[in-house]
Amino acid sequence: MATKKQVEEKLTELIERLDHAEDGVQDTLADALPETRVVELYVADIGERFWTEMAVGRLGPIHDGPPERADIRIRLDSDDLVDLVDGRASLFSKYLAGHVRIDASVGDLMRLRRLAG
Repeated sequence: MATKKQVEEKLTELIERLDHAEDGVQDTLADALPETRVVELYVADIGERFWTEMAVGRLGPIHDGPPERADIRIRLDSDDLVDLVDGRASLFSKYLAGHVRIDASVGDLMRLRRLAG
């Protein structure tokens, strides 16, 4: 099990990686989710919540605690998060195995599905 600090470091690493990704990656994200979305991440095994805003294919800074509202809620354990950020597993495989749960509108789920396909 990862610690809260390790989870925060991995989330920061993910945001920095996305910030430095090729323009095509950010364009794909912006096309898939064109409106600003609040994304909440619940790391169940450590009982911590984090949130950020995704806009124009970029993630904003990570905030500690629950947001006032969330458009997309993701639930997973800390080790699964670390595996995802480190590239040892895909979001799709973790989702299919039941290790990641995503709660979002049908429209957002369909748009997110396009990213995996």
